[in-house]
Amino acid sequence: MRVAVVRMVWVPEHEYATMAPTPARDQKTSEKKGRLSNDDSFAAMGVGPQFVALLERQGIRHPRAVQGQVIPTILAGRDVVSLAETGSGKTLAFLLPVLQRILVDRPAKGSTLASNERLRGLVVCPTRELADQTGAVAAKLASGTVLRSGIAVGTTPIDPQIQMLAGGIDLLVGTPGRLLDLIGHEALDPSFIQTVVIDEADRMFDMGFSPQVGKILSHMPSKRQTLLFTATMPREAEKLIERHLSGPVRIETHPHTTAATHVEQHVTMVHPSDRIDLLLYLLEQREAGRTLVFCRTKRRTGWVAAALARHGLKAGQLHADRSQPQRRRALEAFSKGELDVLVSTDVGSRGLHIEGVRTVVNYDLPNTAEDLVHRAGRASHGTKKRGTAWTFLWDRDLDLWYTMAPAAGVRVDPARVEGFRPSKVQKPRSGRGAGGKPGGGFDARHETRKRPGPGRRKRASRPIDKDQKPGRGVRPPESSE
Repeated sequence: MRVAVVRMVWVPEHEYATMAPTPARDQKTSEKKGRLSNDDSFAAMGVGPQFVALLERQGIRHPRAVQGQVIPTILAGRDVVSLAETGSGKTLAFLLPVLQRILVDRPAKGSTLASNERLRGLVVCPTRELADQTGAVAAKLASGTVLRSGIAVGTTPIDPQIQMLAGGIDLLVGTPGRLLDLIGHEALDPSFIQTVVIDEADRMFDMGFSPQVGKILSHMPSKRQTLLFTATMPREAEKLIERHLSGPVRIETHPHTTAATHVEQHVTMVHPSDRIDLLLYLLEQREAGRTLVFCRTKRRTGWVAAALARHGLKAGQLHADRSQPQRRRALEAFSKGELDVLVSTDVGSRGLHIEGVRTVVNYDLPNTAEDLVHRAGRASHGTKKRGTAWTFLWDRDLDLWYTMAPAAGVRVDPARVEGFRPSKVQKPRSGRGAGGKPGGGFDARHETRKRPGPGRRKRASRPIDKDQKPGRGVRPPESSE
């Protein structure tokens, strides 16, 4: 298989505002000014006037690096493999040209399409939150046109989504499981789809969605455009490219797995039983602002959120065991500033843009360098403002840290947090404070300890009375013989 490669000079994210687009056919780089072309308009790349006007109303006039490369290539009808870091503007980079192509290919005025023939674009996302966010951007872009978009995610009723498709939409954003459900119900007819986007492909495969993605693509028309966006290139992604993409243009706009340059990294050693104390100190004394805390497990996410709430902080939770309405409410409240802290598993680490997040805390060390990059990238995501990322370590984490950090482009040694003193209060080993409620005494070391169930308790034995039959919990009297 032939793969065309387009490479770009790496420019830090804080310089994106000064960068102009580079059409795929005319790549010229000016190292002095950090520009990729002299023409810095979306219109010059072929973006329609409706979309250009909408972007200008939002204050978006200059394409970012990935947009300048990807948009003209998609409009030319080529398959694309784009390696772009989090916060680089890739969502707009694929939605704009996909909607533009659908708009151009619509029937002439006065003609009509059957509802099942109307769907021309499909975007596949790994998480419900990312699908919701991408769908919201698509709806805003389509608002000034005749196009309609929709969202289909799991853990929500499927009937409204079936009705939405029956009414006719032009672009659908969804998660793999729900898209397959809709295909199985024959509500989603893939026969007329002309463009398929696989977003956050590396995360998709990390979550075990590789078989579902392959199955979705197998239902699509053989003559189509396929776009794959990823921050890293796992082996599963290479296999998918080989099998399902036709002569893709590979566009790389950043070094692989590199932490965002606008995020200041801090690492400190802290005993597991003192992590809540340190987290409270950072939130209260360091003016952390709106903070996103990442935990390894769903259970620990709940414990940490409850402990923060007990100390008077407004904390929300984001993990797979929460219902979709609960997750949406938590994200909306956090985005609006109604919550001080959002505690999340890695479900919130990829692709999400949450306005106003200044600080990210790795309460637990992530498993991979890619996850470390994506978590830290939530701080001041998509802006030129400085962000801060804190990582808590214990002795057993050091080897993993010194393997992971260099791979993520982070070269920071653990250091003490000036002014922090752990609480002298005895911390309950069960992770519960007074009254049995979660509190500042949370100790993660004991959260998996099993407690005796009702049937495990040892009952005290006692002699039975004369003429009483032996039963459970009693012992017969000693024989006098």
